Amino acid sequence: MEALNDLENGVKYGVTSMLDMAAHSTEFINSLKKRPGFSDILTCYTAALYPIDDPKAFVADQVNKGADYIKIIIEDQPRMAEKPLSPETITALTEAAHEHKLLVFAHAVSMATFKTAIDAGVDVITHIPVEAPMSQSLIEEMLKKGTITVPTSGMMKKTIAFLNRIPNVNLDTQNIDMTLKALMNAGIPVIAGTDANHAPFAPASIDHGIGLLDEIEAFVAAGMTPVQALQSATSLPARLFGFITDRGMIKPGLRADLLLVDGDPTTDIKALHKVKRVWVNGIESSITA
Repeated sequence: MEALNDLENGVKYGVTSMLDMAAHSTEFINSLKKRPGFSDILTCYTAALYPIDDPKAFVADQVNKGADYIKIIIEDQPRMAEKPLSPETITALTEAAHEHKLLVFAHAVSMATFKTAIDAGVDVITHIPVEAPMSQSLIEEMLKKGTITVPTSGMMKKTIAFLNRIPNVNLDTQNIDMTLKALMNAGIPVIAGTDANHAPFAPASIDHGIGLLDEIEAFVAAGMTPVQALQSATSLPARLFGFITDRGMIKPGLRADLLLVDGDPTTDIKALHKVKRVWVNGIESSITA
């Protein structure tokens, strides 16, 4: 029921496509896909987290399920798994995914894991480091490799607030703002995403739907024009990700994923919150904000 509520919250705020970053049940995620009038779900199915003996077999298994991309969790200490994946395994997973013409998304929240992700050749890194503003050397490596970033700045700020409850931890949310601006100024492709979840084990909760609107506003605050921020959630991911080229723009032959708001978000980004009507693949949603 909560997952259906998340779908409803997504579409009521104009989020017509959602990328699932770890499905614990293949049957469950499949039951949520292709629901008329609801956000379209794309998924990696199982994310690579625990030690994997055969990276090629793991990737092939996700491909056989119908995965749209591969997701790798990169940690430098045992937080989400007892033993983090080795750099060699991460590289092997990335190479196997690329053999299947699939993009690789990587979870990384520290300088060290960002370096591991970049060295492995992953295509997209979700999140940004929490411990300090990202180093110029890492940004230059991302530029060389053509790495795409989905900063999830709202999630990272909430994560810092969570971590600061730990004795002797004193992280600064300005690290996130400074990194976001540095990525934009360097010309790194920056995509709007949220890590929306209500998982009990997650360090922070982000609401589906409205969380994306907040992220787009954060991009404008960091220096994007409203048009650039809108593109970061529409045409830019459609073009760069490759597996959603049938959407992201208003153009003959593409999916009719449309949002009608009261106002002009190209001049006032807050107009995105004034949703009047939403269409998903040509079907108008009956769910309203």
